[in-house]
Amino acid sequence: MDNILFDVVKVSDVKEQLGQWCKSLRKRQGLSQDELGKSLNLSRLTIQHLESGKNSTLDTLLKVLNHFQEMDELYQYIQVKSVNQAPKSLY
Repeated sequence: MDNILFDVVKVSDVKEQLGQWCKSLRKRQGLSQDELGKSLNLSRLTIQHLESGKNSTLDTLLKVLNHFQEMDELYQYIQVKSVNQAPKSLY
C-alpha cells in the first residue's frame, strides 16, 4: 500500500519554508523586521507573520520578494518543487 503521507504537500509547510526563506533574505541584508516593514509600508507584525508562516498574504510575500529582487528564485523554487509531483491535497 502506498504511503499517502509522502504524496501530500501541505500549505502550512510551504508557508513555513517561504517564511524562512524571506527571513534569510532580510537577515542577509542586515535589516530588522521593523526596517523591512517600514520600507514596504507594512507593519513589523506583518513581516513577523510572514516569516513564521502564519496568516500572511500572497501580496505580502510578493512585496518582500520583489523588494529583494528574488522573483526569479521564487519561480525556480516553484519549478523544482512541482517537477514530477502531483499532490493529492494541499491541506
